[in-house]
Amino acid sequence: MRNAIKYYYGIDVDSLIYKNQSYFFNSYMLKELQRDIDISLYNFFISNHIYIHNIIPNNQGSYVTIIDGKRYALFNMKHNVKISIEEINNFFVNLIVEEKKDWGKLWENKVDYYEKKIIEIKDKEYLDVFPYYIGLSEIAIRLYKEAGTNGTYGICHNRLINDEEFYSPDNIIIDYKVRDIAEYIKILFFRDKLEIENIVEQLNKIYLSNTDYMLLFARLFFPTYFFDCLENNGNINVYISRINQYEQFLSYIYCYLKEKAYIPKIDWLKKQCS
Repeated sequence: MRNAIKYYYGIDVDSLIYKNQSYFFNSYMLKELQRDIDISLYNFFISNHIYIHNIIPNNQGSYVTIIDGKRYALFNMKHNVKISIEEINNFFVNLIVEEKKDWGKLWENKVDYYEKKIIEIKDKEYLDVFPYYIGLSEIAIRLYKEAGTNGTYGICHNRLINDEEFYSPDNIIIDYKVRDIAEYIKILFFRDKLEIENIVEQLNKIYLSNTDYMLLFARLFFPTYFFDCLENNGNINVYISRINQYEQFLSYIYCYLKEKAYIPKIDWLKKQCS
């Protein structure tokens, strides 16, 4: 990879670190692309002087470099970040759009797809818990439909997997603001790094509308992590082993959110709110 970096970018590399499908050296990240970069969004950040990792073109003037059959982009990282709800809120840019994403339809399509695909999966652990996660998805879809479409909308992230990708241009999308918050909370929970009191404190510091709170609750129900794991044939045990704890977490969050907005009652949530 050092020779490829020298050839395509004219940069001599001494120390090269590989993690999360990316190569790190000096202040650069050479990232294997899993999705296309939205250049219009990238240019929006640049023209409005909003920080984002700069894309470094290769010696052919292209943002994308093919190395050993894989697509890479080189980013200059001038800013380090530790993901938090505060950082997510500071990053978010509100946009007025004519048509917003329909989470309900997207989630219904995902459920339909995997209900057909599950017959190809031989792993008993997946098969045993599949109906449970379909049930969570159906609750999320119902909550979303009750929430409506007036939630805060703008620039956020496709996934919040690690700190390095927070400002990565290929990770930027347009969606509801609470997408980032919900996905970040789920990641913390399943990495056993969630401090509920701290999350509540951070949520109390930012403005969310009534619809935002309902959308947040819907997104916390939707098992993005399960479908991602299913798609990538990952280890499902970390999620299965914490089903009961996650239900307890949802109960706690329900009690918190219902003080902020109207949240439809989910009968099987165990915790009773005082």
